[in-house]
Amino acid sequence: ADEMGLGKTIQAIAWLQLHPEYRPAIIVVPASVKLNWAKEIRGWMLRPNFDVLYGTKPYETTEDILIINYDVLYEWRREIRRRKRSVLITDECHYYKDGKAKRTIAIKRISGRIPHFIAISGTPITNRPSEFFNALNILLPDTFENFYKFAYRYCKARRNGFGLDTSGHSNTQELHNILTR
Repeated sequence: ADEMGLGKTIQAIAWLQLHPEYRPAIIVVPASVKLNWAKEIRGWMLRPNFDVLYGTKPYETTEDILIINYDVLYEWRREIRRRKRSVLITDECHYYKDGKAKRTIAIKRISGRIPHFIAISGTPITNRPSEFFNALNILLPDTFENFYKFAYRYCKARRNGFGLDTSGHSNTQELHNILTR
């Protein structure tokens, strides 16, 4: 959760470089930064073996590292699960904030079989904690097991006549302490 420009992408790539035993890996990113990730991998890894996935029709790929954007992930989820992955890196993890969205469903299904998960975001969690529940639930399922408990504790949840408003925040220091521990 470092701020923009501090090198979250390079930190994740460095981790992959230091831990080749945890490959194959998949990196899920917004479409607008997919080629930037490819450029950074070329620049920071020794002999990278990666592929940038395109389109909604999956095809076979054998590379150690796959880069895919959120918009097509749902269509690729079976192919990705078929070839076991050891690491899932998600850039801008607030992209899967909506639990009913296809991209969130795909992330949750894929992450369930992957032992290592790195969620990256430059957006401070204290702005709107509800947007990070899904990532936190994948990272720490025992601590953040239920959205409603999370919402009432950290999002100042309240009924507003249209449903549950979770746009607020509460107990942010406690949340910060849990996450930094």
